[in-house]
Amino acid sequence: MPTPLSRRNFLAAGGGAVAGAALGGTTPASAASSGGLAEVASYAGGAEADIEQALGWWPNPRNVWTPIGWKDHLFRYNVTYNGSVIAAPRPLGRTTSAVSDPTYVRDRLQLDMVPWGGWFTSGPMRDLYPGNFYVYREDYGLYGHGTQSWADHPTPVLQTDWAQSNGVVLRQSVFAHTLGGVDVETGKEPLFAWIRLSVESVNPLGTTGPIGFAIRVASAYYTQEYPYTFQDGVTLTGHPAMAPFPSWRRADPLAVGTRRGLKIWQHEGPRIGVLTSNAVPVFSQPNSSKYIYNLEVTLPPVQGAYTDLMVAMLPQYEPNFDRELALGYDANRYWSARPSTAATISTPERHVNELVKRNIQFSEIVAQKAKDPSGADQVTFLTGSYGYDVLWSTPTSMTSHMFLSLLGYHDVVAKHLRLYKDRQGTVKPPGDAYAQHPGYFSTPANLRSVDWITDHGAIMTAVSTHALMSGDQAFIAEWLPALVKACEFVKAACALSDPSSVPGLPPKAVSTDEEIQVQSVWNIAWLYKGLITTVRLLKRVGHARAAEFAGVASAMRTTFDQAFDAYGARQPKWKHPDGNSYPVYSVNLADFPAGNFGEAMRLDVGPMVLVWAGLMDGADPRMVKFADYFRHGPNVALYGDGNRKNALDRPVLIHEMSSCEPLYSWNVFHSWHSGDRGRFLEGLYSLMAGGMSPQTYIPLEHRHGMSASLGAQATATWLLRHAVIDDSLVDDELHLLRLCPQAWLSADTDTVFTQMPTIYGPITLRLRATSPTEVALTWSATWRQPPTKLLVHAPPGTTTLTINNTRHPVPTSGYIEIPA
Repeated sequence: MPTPLSRRNFLAAGGGAVAGAALGGTTPASAASSGGLAEVASYAGGAEADIEQALGWWPNPRNVWTPIGWKDHLFRYNVTYNGSVIAAPRPLGRTTSAVSDPTYVRDRLQLDMVPWGGWFTSGPMRDLYPGNFYVYREDYGLYGHGTQSWADHPTPVLQTDWAQSNGVVLRQSVFAHTLGGVDVETGKEPLFAWIRLSVESVNPLGTTGPIGFAIRVASAYYTQEYPYTFQDGVTLTGHPAMAPFPSWRRADPLAVGTRRGLKIWQHEGPRIGVLTSNAVPVFSQPNSSKYIYNLEVTLPPVQGAYTDLMVAMLPQYEPNFDRELALGYDANRYWSARPSTAATISTPERHVNELVKRNIQFSEIVAQKAKDPSGADQVTFLTGSYGYDVLWSTPTSMTSHMFLSLLGYHDVVAKHLRLYKDRQGTVKPPGDAYAQHPGYFSTPANLRSVDWITDHGAIMTAVSTHALMSGDQAFIAEWLPALVKACEFVKAACALSDPSSVPGLPPKAVSTDEEIQVQSVWNIAWLYKGLITTVRLLKRVGHARAAEFAGVASAMRTTFDQAFDAYGARQPKWKHPDGNSYPVYSVNLADFPAGNFGEAMRLDVGPMVLVWAGLMDGADPRMVKFADYFRHGPNVALYGDGNRKNALDRPVLIHEMSSCEPLYSWNVFHSWHSGDRGRFLEGLYSLMAGGMSPQTYIPLEHRHGMSASLGAQATATWLLRHAVIDDSLVDDELHLLRLCPQAWLSADTDTVFTQMPTIYGPITLRLRATSPTEVALTWSATWRQPPTKLLVHAPPGTTTLTINNTRHPVPTSGYIEIPA
């Protein structure tokens, strides 16, 4: 049985050995040539970055799986890149207590799909390997290989295509459906996956031999395994010993209308239905001593021929099973509904549009509604699917304040934040210097994996951002007392005395999965971000204590700046290509031994976050040179070509994306803030092409590693929205088109941002290039409180801006101020 893993603890088993090596005090000669250091696969000028260019930078990752499900349902199906469908009501990784029922372990199910007519000839599935295996290394030719995409339909229908050597293209299409097709009430409603196996195309020269699928029906046996040192990320691993079911029942003949097939029972109820107009599938048990089965589906070599499977998440009450089966395969209408406040993004780059669309769906699928320990309903986002089916509130908060709040899904965000208000003040912060405080926000115990004190700041940020973006007065009135108490906690934390912490700042506490108490930059950054975001809200509503908490934030920033400089002066230095030496800043404000995660944390959860947090400016020389460390420093020479690197090896920026966790590519916020257009667009497009699967758009914790871990979609969406509509750069100002990609300025296709929330109210804009040097912008807004300034920036090469049908020559400043 594999060891349960946390988000990073797999490195403790060896993956962190290289990553944890001591920082060298000098730069290797090979990395300090007089000509300067080339960045790892950097933007080198020439054509401006776009999605097609970025997709060329980032090959398709390994180990991808994609969740298929229903909004807020307790369970999800997961479809791997090779077409295996996993129905595991209790996943094999970390899970919430809501799925602790032991029957959920018994009812894990996995269907492996292998097409006939290519590498695999007709007949039953071959036996599993005798030992554990890395799936991506072993499945080519045995388990098939496929190309994945989404059907052109509002419903998330995941397609896997296999181009066979005999000229036939076979397709598997999967979507989920609940009985009744409506929003969940309990989260446990009967859930089904409809799987269509079809002939997509046939070679006109003809085919030879039978076509169809061999399907292994087994208990779920794919899980994530500790990797060896040079293996990327968390590797999807097959454990054949887990494949046999503990028991089974039977397969009965089935007929629905003119179609025939099988009703396959597991334990006390039917689990799988198969319907076809072709030859009746064959269900068999090759080895009588093991409850592992084969299902053989034969299809005629005719385009459009198909067989349907319906797979229940749990064995069903037969009348419910039959009721769903009678509906037949139909991409339902449930997903067509959108909130009235929802924004839309449409650019000439289809990949960008689809990425946003599908991740909105993932956000509500990778979530759950269940009963908390008191028996009350509890709705929450989750950190991931089939690996991280629990809640790390810090990264998962980004789904709210960096993604759904910016896209107008206000009711969705509000619903998934409520659990924090209900639990405020009930948990002691994870640090010895702290006492229980009525204002402290935390992750409920039945959902959490590891308590991070950063969760408090992350929750403040999510709640205050929702209030600012939605303008929901009822929400604001309900939450203001909780937010004031949350600010009081930060104020109280800064006043605590701890001999091993810098006074005037929140003392040491747990901030990562290592569960070590440190006074880390990461802690301070998130608590400060939560505080200043809440202060922004308090100012806008005229709250009496806004000035008081703004003073706390100001003092916090001043104290941090001094402490950061004082401790940074003691750090090792590296030699920059400019010939000077600069500090390699620590993740902490006091000496502390490196943990298992090594230097990778210096990039992802260290000082790089300070610009986004508001503690430093993007053009601050300290931040500029520290970001250069990951572009030009000694790690670059050690990294080589990056082939088969562990995600926690000594980190670098590759095409401006973190080599560890893409969602934490904080350097792109430096480029946003400073206006470094080339690096900003390189990082933005890297996140969209390399931080997610280019086929299914599912976010990745690490490339080639833990799939279906949400976060990178939020970072990317925050950046792409602020490239065009920016209400974060300067208080009381709104900037339009400041970093808008050239790829979105087409003469043929408009770029349209509709009903995009801002702190001032929703805005709609439409862009088009009317000539090589002229851009036309039309915009309208419904202000709750207009910005003091509204500035429209001219994209590079633009000499004339036509704004709401009025032409403006572009001044030397590069922007035009217009009335709001």
